[in-house]
Amino acid sequence: MANENSERLQFEWLTLRCQTGEPGAFADLIAAMERPLLYYATSLTGNSDTALDVLQEVWLKVIRGIRKLKDPGALKPWLYTITHGVAVDRIRRDYKRDKAEQARLDGFLDAEEPSFDHEDATAIHNALNHLSVKHREALVLHFLQDLSITQIASVAACSEGTVKSRLHYAKRQMKQILEGEKHGTTIR
Repeated sequence: MANENSERLQFEWLTLRCQTGEPGAFADLIAAMERPLLYYATSLTGNSDTALDVLQEVWLKVIRGIRKLKDPGALKPWLYTITHGVAVDRIRRDYKRDKAEQARLDGFLDAEEPSFDHEDATAIHNALNHLSVKHREALVLHFLQDLSITQIASVAACSEGTVKSRLHYAKRQMKQILEGEKHGTTIR
C-alpha cells in the first residue's frame, strides 16, 4: 500500500509539472512510462512497429491533453486509456472485432480458476502472442502493469465482469498453451 501511495504521489507531481509546462517534465514522463506503454501497445497490436506508431500518437495526445487531466493522481490509468484507444483504433483498421466473447461469459463464475508457474518468463511472453488481443490486454494490464479490475475496465471501456471473464479465459488459455509446450505440442 505504501508503494502504491508513493507511486501515486510521484505521478501526481509529474502531472503537475507537465501541466505547468516545467522544462524537462515531459522528458521525465516519457522516461517513466515509455517502456511500459510500449510493451502494452505491443501486446495489444502484436507488432512492435505498429506499437511504436501507436506510442507516437499517444505522446501527441498526452502533450495536447495533459492540462485537461483533472485528477493528477490518475495519470497512469489515463495514459493506459489513451494507449488503449489508439491501439484499438489501429486494430480496427486491420481486423474485425471479436463478437463471440459474450457467449464465453456463460459459466465462467462456476469454473475453477487455473493457475500456472511464472518460472519461465520467456515461455509466458511467447504464450501471450497466442491469445486474442482482448485476453492478452487483460493479462498484461493486470499482472504486468498492476492495474486493478476497475482500472482495466476503464482502460478497455468494458464492465468489470467482462474484465474478470477475460482474465479467467486468458489464464485458462495460457495454462493450455504452456502445458502444450511442456509436452512438445503447440496449441494454436
